[in-house]
Amino acid sequence: MKKRKIKNNDFQILQKELRYLKDTGVLSSEKTAEITDLYEVKKRLSFTKVLLYIGSILIGIGFLSFIASNWQEIGKMAKFILIIGLYIGCNVAGYKLERNFPKTSRSFYFLSVFVYGAGIFLIGQMFHFGGDFQDAFLWWSIGIIPLSWVLRDKWILSLSALFSLIYMSHDTFLSGESIPFVILPLILAIYFLNVKISYSRITGFLVLLMGLVFFGIISINVIVANDSYFYFILICYFIIGLGLVYAAHVGKTASQMKSVFHYTGHALHGLTGFALTFSEIWPAGWVYIPFSILYVCFVLYLINKGNLVNIVIMCVLILRFYFDFTFDFLPKSLVFILGGLLLVGFGFYFENQRRKGGELHE
Repeated sequence: MKKRKIKNNDFQILQKELRYLKDTGVLSSEKTAEITDLYEVKKRLSFTKVLLYIGSILIGIGFLSFIASNWQEIGKMAKFILIIGLYIGCNVAGYKLERNFPKTSRSFYFLSVFVYGAGIFLIGQMFHFGGDFQDAFLWWSIGIIPLSWVLRDKWILSLSALFSLIYMSHDTFLSGESIPFVILPLILAIYFLNVKISYSRITGFLVLLMGLVFFGIISINVIVANDSYFYFILICYFIIGLGLVYAAHVGKTASQMKSVFHYTGHALHGLTGFALTFSEIWPAGWVYIPFSILYVCFVLYLINKGNLVNIVIMCVLILRFYFDFTFDFLPKSLVFILGGLLLVGFGFYFENQRRKGGELHE
């Protein structure tokens, strides 16, 4: 059976309670050991690893800055050999140090990732390959995926997802001129590797964000053809947000993905729900009224179920209608004072719910 990972503080409390149950005779020593063996402490981020990663990044930035400042004086072939040699050297150093100094080894591999990316930009500039700035990030993302698989490194995989998102910010895609279908196999590859390596919530969130942005790009193509569809796109994202929240509480969803789905889903339905409470969004202005009433009731239902994330959403909705209806006819000072009192009241309610046992993630 796979061990459940918990925080060190929680593990200490568990051990304390199990010792008490063993001492009082409720549990036998064998049963206590069996229960303890079901859990393990989550690995904390190594301070040494952080120092080495930051150091490798600074070295890479410094070296590349030196090359960039002297770029014009270096011949083309010398430039090419320098970049390739540095990339190979970083990987060889990482390989040689892997057995005796694994953390230092990772810092060299991490440095090679940035050397590889810088090489794409510099070689492209050197040989005048053309293309746009964001295109280089696509090749950067693709190129480091094999390294993340070989090293089973979740941080390099997260960088690959991040670079893919930067590629998707291309003006051609955001203006509705084309759709980056190449992203689809990348999403699948990064998701698969994230599950196989060691599930990272950061990478999971970035992959989910890639999917949402891809859907948005397709939606932009629809909007370019017909501007009146914008409200429909918001409704689609709103439904996706609700779907993610539902999926986070379904037993079939992988436990590692539940928190990612939970928070992303609430953020998505909160943002789109807020936007849909404005009459200007809808083709028929009156539709925002029944939608707002139903959405407020839904958020209140979630709060009543003990889901405290929705207190933030409710607070934003109340302030939205409060400022909308009072800003024009009340003195500005009174508007802000009452708004502040509302926030303080919600803060008190939030703390009170936490004391009663409400959860941010239920």
